[in-house]
Amino acid sequence: MDHTDIAHENEKTPFEAGELLSCLMAGIAEFVFIHNLTGKIAEVNAAAVKGLGFTAQELLSSDMTAVLASPPPLRLKQAWKNLETGHPFSSEGIVRRKDGSSVQAMLTFFPLLRGEEPAVLTIARDVSELKAAGEGLSRNAFKDPLTGLYNRAFFEEELKRLDCDRQLPLSIIMGDLNGLKMANDAFGHQVGDNLLKAAAKVLRKICRSSDLLFRWGGDEFVILLPHTREEDAASIVGRIEDAFKKIQVKDMPVPPSMSLGYSAKLHRWQDFANVFRDTEEDMYKKKASESRNIRETILESILASLAHNTPETTEHNLSVRRLCRMLGRGLGLDRLDLEKLDLAAYLHDIGKASVPSDILLKTASLTDEEWEDVKRHAEAGYKVASAATPDVASAAEEILSHHERWDGTGYPSGLQGEDIPLLSRIIALADAFDVMTRGTPYRPAKTRDEALREVKEQAGKQFDPNLAALLLEHRGETDEETADQLSPVRNFTVE
Repeated sequence: MDHTDIAHENEKTPFEAGELLSCLMAGIAEFVFIHNLTGKIAEVNAAAVKGLGFTAQELLSSDMTAVLASPPPLRLKQAWKNLETGHPFSSEGIVRRKDGSSVQAMLTFFPLLRGEEPAVLTIARDVSELKAAGEGLSRNAFKDPLTGLYNRAFFEEELKRLDCDRQLPLSIIMGDLNGLKMANDAFGHQVGDNLLKAAAKVLRKICRSSDLLFRWGGDEFVILLPHTREEDAASIVGRIEDAFKKIQVKDMPVPPSMSLGYSAKLHRWQDFANVFRDTEEDMYKKKASESRNIRETILESILASLAHNTPETTEHNLSVRRLCRMLGRGLGLDRLDLEKLDLAAYLHDIGKASVPSDILLKTASLTDEEWEDVKRHAEAGYKVASAATPDVASAAEEILSHHERWDGTGYPSGLQGEDIPLLSRIIALADAFDVMTRGTPYRPAKTRDEALREVKEQAGKQFDPNLAALLLEHRGETDEETADQLSPVRNFTVE
């Protein structure tokens, strides 16, 4: 049968292309994703869910540039665009697991057309074992590709060698990099990766030549210290803590910091597993005691970056809070709800720290891809707030929904009417009114009367009609309250 015959037979197959694709995804052992040209995942196969440790829903609410540690996001997006013009793309890469470990993979990208929208079929083949076999037992097979430190597999090998009488006392230090999830959620995984690299650099600088340094997984690091007493390990911990306090990393929006624990095996009869557990408990105890201050510091850094790199000015923030307070009082909200409203209004656009500043400052109209980047800030803000302190986390749902519209055409969830949290509806109106009267880099400011007319026109469409009527009644004017006179936003004021 020649090629013409094959093509002809394929035309007669009873299977639709979609059915064939579903069978392929179900039966293939490689990790398979279908996503759009910006990386938003639409479908994923069971092998990827099992192999990477995520739930299907976690992957479907994620982005390929978060799943792939390499190649760099800009290169990936350009490659996906080129697929439309007939340029297929294959590359070695690194796929992230949920626990923070990595998979070396061969990536292959195929163009798809789903309805009218172009899409990408990405297949990731795990080649870790093949590479390890090719490298034999060389130490390069046991390196973490991101930080260059030894990995967990090599820790297991070295512990067999070091857990013996002649290496005693054998100390261990464990460190947990603080705020990695908040940094990833706020600024993207590139900043999180830079934090991990900066932490590895600090540890390398402090460790002695006889010490063995490992990236244990995710945000955790381990140091094995042969012939080291517990008090000497404590001294090294102190030096590491001092180094983190002094570190300055250029263009790093979040300061690296680490919670550390330590312990030592002093006698042959001790089980090292117990020593390891004591070290973990010591680390987590310190992390728990430091957690609130650390998260507040990171949140302040995110807010400072937002104020410095985006149009989200202090004046806009204060104006939105004043309008929210006026509307909240008009509705008769109690003190606790007014405080929660003020906190959510203060942090409503914190997720914009994840959007490139050149997009937020762009004076021309946004492209569809740029607009999708902007729209993701609501979900990014929700993730940052959820990972912060408990009082901030209490406002996460309101932050998530502050761009929903009364008619159900908003984002990210398309909620409608009273399904939208009340405080989110208040913030949506206050934010939109202030943006209209203040203007944006790509849209001139309206007069107060023009903005009020637009609010009236959008009542029952974009805005809650009752809230719109309340704003119109007050003509958008509020008492000139200062930030201090509003409900307190404790510990988060950034000068």
